[in-house]
Amino acid sequence: MLFFSSDSLTNNYSGKTTVARIYAKFLPAMGAIAGSTPVETTGAKLASGGVVKAQKMIDDLLQDGGGVIFVDEAYQLSSGNSPGGAAVLDFLLAEVENLRGSIVFLLAGYDREMESFFAHNPGLPSRFPTSLKFADYSDEELLRVFERHVDSKYNSMMQIEDGPRGLYARIAVRRIGRGRGKPGFGNARAVENAVHQIGNRHAQRVRREQRVGKSPNDLYFTKEDLIGPEPSSVLNVSKAWTKLQEMVGLESVKRDVKVLMDTLYTKCRRELAEEPLIEYSLNRVMVGNPGTGKTTVAKLYGGILVDLGLLSNGEGESAYGL
Repeated sequence: MLFFSSDSLTNNYSGKTTVARIYAKFLPAMGAIAGSTPVETTGAKLASGGVVKAQKMIDDLLQDGGGVIFVDEAYQLSSGNSPGGAAVLDFLLAEVENLRGSIVFLLAGYDREMESFFAHNPGLPSRFPTSLKFADYSDEELLRVFERHVDSKYNSMMQIEDGPRGLYARIAVRRIGRGRGKPGFGNARAVENAVHQIGNRHAQRVRREQRVGKSPNDLYFTKEDLIGPEPSSVLNVSKAWTKLQEMVGLESVKRDVKVLMDTLYTKCRRELAEEPLIEYSLNRVMVGNPGTGKTTVAKLYGGILVDLGLLSNGEGESAYGL
């Protein structure tokens, strides 16, 4: 019995499910286990189906002579959010032992969540003695994933300024990699999302250039597409930035935002030189008496961050339309 896990709860889409599916097909193909078609399910589905459906799943597989059952996100069986999961887990625990040689059980999940899963019953670790751990992808690996995903999405026809492994592609991938170890980091899925955002910037740029009579290449990612425009060019069209500058007083607030802009210029220069970046916080506390503009400035500040693309997941409300 085998357990596929990631190094941390943040490791999402790191290949666990893909490898487990391949392994589930490999075992019967090599004659290591009887049967032909592996059964794939999740902890949540098993929990919602109860013991009766779990028993039927096993009976159907035994009628085929045996096989492989792959349970993705197995920790959901021991989660308090899945009523009935504990009963199914207790049932499967006995079946894993009874069906040894007839059915192979494969589990996949995140390390931290699976701790509670294995804590459910002391017999679980001995029934799943082998664990394959999947680490987060390195920047070099993410770059390879990026190149393959662009080729797949655009049928190998999309050209990239400075090449698929050039400076701008490396910067785009390093930005993805800086999320490594943080909640929500998705490895290959993060690359997929980044390529989607790059594609959106590309489409917007092409439309802008077409409106002014230019003939842009539809199959060419520019520097701007890959890493976004320079901060100064964004501020030129940011209505949040313009409105903040037009507000009466608030000189200290405006200076603070100006310092942020200077920091961004430095960050851009260091990125282009492939030098280590200096981490800084975007958090601010707005303090003042009623009517001094705290709420308005907070909204404008948030809009500026969105316009500059400083929110890694894009959450927030742009103030372009103010």
